[in-house]
Amino acid sequence: MIRLADGKLLAMFSIGQAFDAADMRAYVSISRDNGQIWSPPAQLHDTRLDPMESESFKPLQLADGSLLATGYVFVRPDALTPIVDPATNALLPIHNKLARSVDGGFTWTTPERFSIDDVGLELSGPFLQLASGRILGAAAPFHLGPSGHEGWLISSDDNGTSWQRQAVFFRSEGGHIAPWECRLIDFGNERIGVLFWAYDLASDHHLSNRLALSDDGGTSFTTIDTGISGQASNAIALGPNELLSIHAHRETPIGLKVYRLALAGGTVQVTDMLSLFGDEMSGQGVARNRDPFANLRFGQPGLLALGENEYLASCWQIENGQHIIKTFRIRL
Repeated sequence: MIRLADGKLLAMFSIGQAFDAADMRAYVSISRDNGQIWSPPAQLHDTRLDPMESESFKPLQLADGSLLATGYVFVRPDALTPIVDPATNALLPIHNKLARSVDGGFTWTTPERFSIDDVGLELSGPFLQLASGRILGAAAPFHLGPSGHEGWLISSDDNGTSWQRQAVFFRSEGGHIAPWECRLIDFGNERIGVLFWAYDLASDHHLSNRLALSDDGGTSFTTIDTGISGQASNAIALGPNELLSIHAHRETPIGLKVYRLALAGGTVQVTDMLSLFGDEMSGQGVARNRDPFANLRFGQPGLLALGENEYLASCWQIENGQHIIKTFRIRL
């Protein structure tokens, strides 16, 4: 979800017949009352896809007022082949794409593929645009091998016409830790951050979320262990050394929590915490294995500033057997 310059909220999400189904297509809804009521979902584009593609896009309003939707698609050879081969852990082909809107998100261009070094990136979070006009995105080259993992910061200086790899914001020794579900944070001036789910593929072990920080606009980074053991997460800056984060905890204790965090001396300190729901509402129970893709019952948490210290938190969730998108209004 983003707030447009005219005050409306725009939500972009995917709808399909099942989780990660081959017919997952991108949709848009708009709210004119700060998220109380949303327009019926409208398909991002009606282009017939052959072969099928399951879509995931996130919106960004650029300085010129236009909208940019960025993300990725999995190319589906048929309706039944899964994204991840259960025997080999091989992924279907992943293509990065973008679409544009010049009428406030009501109509969009057909998504076009863009590629950096011919690598498929897990661009699951929204991009950001710096005051200089440069557009930044953060993601990992997406694969499930035991090594060769790193996080890339990509950039464009021509409103998304051309892209390049600007920096590697994270690489562990041996490359066995994957930085998944990357979320960019704009702290202002030259300070940016990337919050991500760190997963050790060599030992199949969830690590606590990491925060990669840059004070030079994304040229160099240092990595901080947040100490928060969550998977998918998101965050927005409250100041140059403070942020509000939201984390999907998929290991016991399961739940969705919001944290107020302070950055000091190369560490992250939790100054406040709010639990939005726990085991009793997630319907997940205790995880019986450490498979990061098993038993997904909620995820893609987000935070959006509404003004006057009020924020809109969101996530998808399976509730009473149905996939829904849920929002929570919180106040600091």
